[in-house]
Amino acid sequence: MTAFPDKKTIMSAEEFSSLRDLIEREFGILLRGDRRLTLHTKVSHRLSILGLSTYKEYYDFIVADPTREELFILASHITNNETYFFRERPQLDALAEILQDIKREKQGGEQRLRILSLASSSGEEAYSLNILIHESGLFAWNWDVEIIGIDIDRTAVSKAHAATYTANSFRSLNGDMSRIQRYFTVEDGRYELKRAYAKNVEFRHANILDSGLYAGLAPVDVIFCRNVLIYMSDPATERLVSNFSSALTETGYLFIGSAESLIQKTNLFTPEYREKVIVYRKNSEAQADAGQQRT
Repeated sequence: MTAFPDKKTIMSAEEFSSLRDLIEREFGILLRGDRRLTLHTKVSHRLSILGLSTYKEYYDFIVADPTREELFILASHITNNETYFFRERPQLDALAEILQDIKREKQGGEQRLRILSLASSSGEEAYSLNILIHESGLFAWNWDVEIIGIDIDRTAVSKAHAATYTANSFRSLNGDMSRIQRYFTVEDGRYELKRAYAKNVEFRHANILDSGLYAGLAPVDVIFCRNVLIYMSDPATERLVSNFSSALTETGYLFIGSAESLIQKTNLFTPEYREKVIVYRKNSEAQADAGQQRT
């Protein structure tokens, strides 16, 4: 049985159900089982800040808010913003190989590379990708390279814009200060990304389930959306994957978390082995079939 520390803060099963369904409906995040204590721990302070007495009042406040600001604040408190530079290195090695393929495929055509970093948190992933592209030397001179990070947490997006970090964000580098100093200005425990490696990276505050978001972003060559699907309901995963397919170029690539899989879940993407990891390539024929069915 779930134990609550204070009767005044007890969230009823009905209140939990209302908030859980709201979270799933708006963001696709599935809270499995009785997570009342977890949800209480994450959002109880919002009741005090807003001067509300019950979670029923909190729910009513959220759904009545025309700005939807509190809805996004709620989402920011239940999502995991844990990230760091050069996370899951084998996937980044696979990207290095894929970038060579993209360069060959675009030879003689549009010299533009566009990558999305979804659930980008405080920006470490997006900036890691940009550094890797710079290091590859493949897209210098007249290439237009753009990386766009998108996250639901306004605070995380603000941190990403600032591009200033602490040593914790570099834990995968095992103290490799030479590489850190190449790309960052280090002072008093603060690591500020040098402007040259930030100028073509932008961040936006948005809900990645919103299909309208992708209309203005396409065509995209590569999408990173790692460790997000594990929190999503099956219908939300379907929507998200459909959004990805619509946004990608005909030969675009999708990276998801190493613990996640789309195998036998969709025909919009085909798995490929690259550098001993699985990446997903858009299945253009399946996308065309889906479009015909919708019309």
